[in-house]
Amino acid sequence: MDVESSPMDTNAVTPSSPEDLKKLANEHYKDKNYGEALKLYSAAIDLSPDTATYYLNRAAALVMLKRPREALADCLRAIELEPNNAKAYHRAAKCHFSIGNLTEAFRSYDVALFNDPYNTQAQKEFLQLGQAQNHLKQAQAYMEGQQWALAINSLERVCSMVEEVPLRWRIIKADAMFGQKRYSEAANIATELLRLDQQNPEVLTLRAQILYVQGENQKAVLHCTEALRFDPDNTKARLLLRKAKNMEAQKEAGNDAFKTGKYQDAYDLYTAALEIDPSNICTNAKLYSNRAAVLCRLGRHSEAVRDCDKALELDPNFVKCLRRRAECYQRLEMYDESVRDLRAALELDHCSQEIKKELRNAEQALKRSQRKDYYKILGVSKDANDYEIKKAYRKLALQYHPDKNAGDNVAEAKFKEVSEAYTVLSDPAKKQRFDSGVDLDGCGGGAEVDPNIFFQMFMGSDAGNPYSSFGGSGRHSGGHRFSNGYGFSGHQRGTHSFHF
Repeated sequence: MDVESSPMDTNAVTPSSPEDLKKLANEHYKDKNYGEALKLYSAAIDLSPDTATYYLNRAAALVMLKRPREALADCLRAIELEPNNAKAYHRAAKCHFSIGNLTEAFRSYDVALFNDPYNTQAQKEFLQLGQAQNHLKQAQAYMEGQQWALAINSLERVCSMVEEVPLRWRIIKADAMFGQKRYSEAANIATELLRLDQQNPEVLTLRAQILYVQGENQKAVLHCTEALRFDPDNTKARLLLRKAKNMEAQKEAGNDAFKTGKYQDAYDLYTAALEIDPSNICTNAKLYSNRAAVLCRLGRHSEAVRDCDKALELDPNFVKCLRRRAECYQRLEMYDESVRDLRAALELDHCSQEIKKELRNAEQALKRSQRKDYYKILGVSKDANDYEIKKAYRKLALQYHPDKNAGDNVAEAKFKEVSEAYTVLSDPAKKQRFDSGVDLDGCGGGAEVDPNIFFQMFMGSDAGNPYSSFGGSGRHSGGHRFSNGYGFSGHQRGTHSFHF
């Protein structure tokens, strides 16, 4: 910027003269010592407060120090003192432009060019101002069409042309980021703007919107309430307040029903909450996860998996839901899927000891699933007691015994299999190792077993058992022996006392 100066010798002036101070300040300005120039221009103004030139020169120094608002105040004072001063209007126009006040910048350039139509610098800046206004109009049009990326691009262009980005433009940019679901970036802008102006209803509403989609309904309610306190006619804040309150109340009612064991009521309440606002991604992810928990309690694990799927579509990094789905997969004996989910959860929360423990258990369950399932072979649950295991074995051994299924290779194989299962599950040490996923090779489990001998021993141990399925005392009246196969020898086949 040009600084007005008068042709005088600095060595022949008195430092206390306003003109001397201005002259000395001009020298500092030319040497880019803007801070010193500012002090000297201020001293000249103190001595001669009604001289427009001093204000204009100080404005130039303030602009170089990136203090455009203070510079604008000096320009406006100079205009008061000299209403037809083209330079004062030109400099004021540049200050308005610098702080994004485009309307006032146009007005000031009009006056400046009217009084000085051949000012080529002002003409060039006026064209730049027109470009900035076009970028801003484009951004607003893109916002209306929900073309968020184009809106941000236009905003960034106009922002690059000013020194100080207006609050309104920053709000538009945050709104566009919100539209792109860049919630963290939009939240950062909103938080920064609230530090500048805690009573701005537009910023408070923007922050409430971000909190709402992040699932922070209670905080959203507080921000909407504040926005309405400063602007009771804020329709956006009022609608959002109603929606956030409704959703939070419905979700909490579902939580209360779940805690008190009213699972069907909880299911219905979560379902109703999901219908309030399909666009609320984070809250709906939580609602689907909560409803999956209800379905787990109701034993509807396949449906619970589907709800977890929906929750994770909305929030792929939802660690709690990954763990919940892994639990459902285990209930459904889908061990590969369970391990996969827990590994994904651990990647997101690698310090969690609980997830590490769950993953170890899931990996053991997967390993067990890849071996013979002795519980399934005997048709008992994993928490079956000794009596239930023995009873199941007795029933199956009788059903598949070769004497009853002569020539049936399938039955013979099944007879061996149930005997092997009983060998492991009836031995506390082997059963414990099997349950923990330890390989039983070399410890008796899975080794070749002579089912007939095992069956004979088992039958002998059941003498006098009132629950026995065998006739009489459960023994041969005349003793017995096994042939080389699995049946009895010929002379005993018609006389043994077993009843099938």
